[in-house]
Amino acid sequence: MPALQAQVQTDRATRYLVQFCKHAAAMGSGGHSARMHMRREVHVAAEWSETSGRVTFGPWGEATLTADGNSLVVRIDAADEDGLTRVRDIIAGDFARFSRRNPLVVAWQRLDSPDETPVRGAVGVASGKRRGFRRSHLQSAVLAVAVVLVASVHVGLAGSVLAESRWTGPAANVVVVLIAVKIALIAVTRSKIRQRRATKRPDHT
Repeated sequence: MPALQAQVQTDRATRYLVQFCKHAAAMGSGGHSARMHMRREVHVAAEWSETSGRVTFGPWGEATLTADGNSLVVRIDAADEDGLTRVRDIIAGDFARFSRRNPLVVAWQRLDSPDETPVRGAVGVASGKRRGFRRSHLQSAVLAVAVVLVASVHVGLAGSVLAESRWTGPAANVVVVLIAVKIALIAVTRSKIRQRRATKRPDHT
């Protein structure tokens, strides 16, 4: 059976353990599952104390959590690779929301394949955050292509209109300045949008 284990260093280990187990219990009772994580055929059950917890995601697998001092250990045992990935993504997504303002750091270790390199990063990287990171890079690439196209159009129009004019040199300089201003405006607008979105994200407690 495939298995993963993660050790998270945090002084709020008990808080995150209890918070995740309560959230899982809500999923199992129908409070969250319809709009959050999974299909109806997945059955979730949770039991916990201040130092340990167990959450089952039938038929995918189960997660056990142990809070000890300043660390939280999370272990996933799954029926297959698909179940392992689904349970891991649920845990990563929830922990990412729980620690939004001060993201936790996690190291996933394959227990069934000890020679494999641990997957390290911020909680949620394997699911939501990594996708967001890639989406951000994709948006930047699209913006770069758009800027190149805009520049090509400007330069092409300027060249065709002013090819026979004595004002070709000054006009080309004006076109270059306009392009630079447009690029700067796009960059500033994107930066303001990101800052606005960041300030609107509440810390999930």
